[in-house]
Amino acid sequence: MSRTTRLAAVLVVILVALPAAASALPSMPSSNFPASTGCGCHSELVGQWQPSMHQQALTDPIYLSKLAEADEATDGEVTPFCLQCHSPIAVMAGEAEGLDHSGVSDVGMEGVTCTFCHHVTGTTDPVGNASQIVSEEDVRVAQLKDPQAPHAAAYSQFHETAEFCGSCHNVNHPTNGVHLEATYTEWSEGPYAAEGVVCQDCHMTPGPGVTKPNPGKAASTGPEREHIYTMTFAGGNVALGDAVLAEERLKAAATLELEVPEVVESGEVPVMTTITNSGAGHYLPTGLTEVRQMWLEVTATDENGAELLSERREFGTIMEDADGNHPAEMWDAVAIYSDDRIPPQESTSNEYSFPMASGPVTVKAALYYRSCSEEIADKAGVDVPTTTMAEVTEVVYSSAEAAEADEDVEEPEADEEPVEADTGLGTVELLLIGAGVLVLGIAIYLITRSRAKQ
Repeated sequence: MSRTTRLAAVLVVILVALPAAASALPSMPSSNFPASTGCGCHSELVGQWQPSMHQQALTDPIYLSKLAEADEATDGEVTPFCLQCHSPIAVMAGEAEGLDHSGVSDVGMEGVTCTFCHHVTGTTDPVGNASQIVSEEDVRVAQLKDPQAPHAAAYSQFHETAEFCGSCHNVNHPTNGVHLEATYTEWSEGPYAAEGVVCQDCHMTPGPGVTKPNPGKAASTGPEREHIYTMTFAGGNVALGDAVLAEERLKAAATLELEVPEVVESGEVPVMTTITNSGAGHYLPTGLTEVRQMWLEVTATDENGAELLSERREFGTIMEDADGNHPAEMWDAVAIYSDDRIPPQESTSNEYSFPMASGPVTVKAALYYRSCSEEIADKAGVDVPTTTMAEVTEVVYSSAEAAEADEDVEEPEADEEPVEADTGLGTVELLLIGAGVLVLGIAIYLITRSRAKQ
């Protein structure tokens, strides 16, 4: 057998084995998994889950629109692969293989629902592509070491690990292994993993960042606990998820610095921006970064509104197909052509310049985010807003005198007490005048009344 023949044989084995490895979910009926409507004791947590993207995993219109494109382009081959993470119960029960969801049970339509996650006991290796190990036993497992419930329950250390989330939040191409989503890998190779901070510490606690402990009850009838997870799973989806929580996290994810000289009399004005991924345990942006949009805009405008500088830098991943074309759709991707995203706790800087005007120039830098492009949003029929993650404005003056004059024109402090006018009169004098006015008023009233009787 020639070397070329042997290599071809190996590639065939790999291509056949990879899709099989990507289909790790076992077969079991959807009746093994009660719907969220049966989780009444956990109504507060269910209420947190309902607006989440986990609950919308199968019904998200942007996902469905993009999946329809992939389904058509691959003659339906990619759809069962995607469904594994978007409706694992429906896949395990054999209720869904394609775009038709008419045969999917109510619990299957709940996407990533409560009882699926609480039946997961581990993961296969490598982590990703729906690598969950799912128990057939009706025992709800979670991070509580002393579960107190009317149903069978047990402690699961696995629910406190990032691998629990990585089972779906790492997605590799099913035939060539190229990273399509690598949020788990980004975390595992970064500083947060080394510090012991896991996904749940940021995405299942109140507010952005690590906000533990979070005291409360896991169930209405259960005991008060020092810490419980929230079921918001808040990320960056402002359009379809909880907009308030998503905006909080986006605004806390990065810091933006803008460096310009205060005074430039003439010539070119140097501008430097620095973005730091200061609040995310993964790259910025993360997830399906071929679709996500994060970009920096830098502008300089003179006092008459004329634009002296307008620059835009986009951050994301560009895929490449087998013919070397880029950008390529995720289903055609065989390699990553470029990736200029920002790793956790790292920074990226850009330098610009513009010609100084005769008067003051306002320089603005802003970092923006959208879950997808306007084109994708319009096709899906969804209004996807742009979120300002960070924004800085500075003014460059043409002379030191102009800068000083502008600094002298200051607004009064908001908390300053209003200054009363000085009348030059003391308290006693003011009281006497007030008494005189009162007596005069009474006298006028009595005279008016007396004349009216005559």
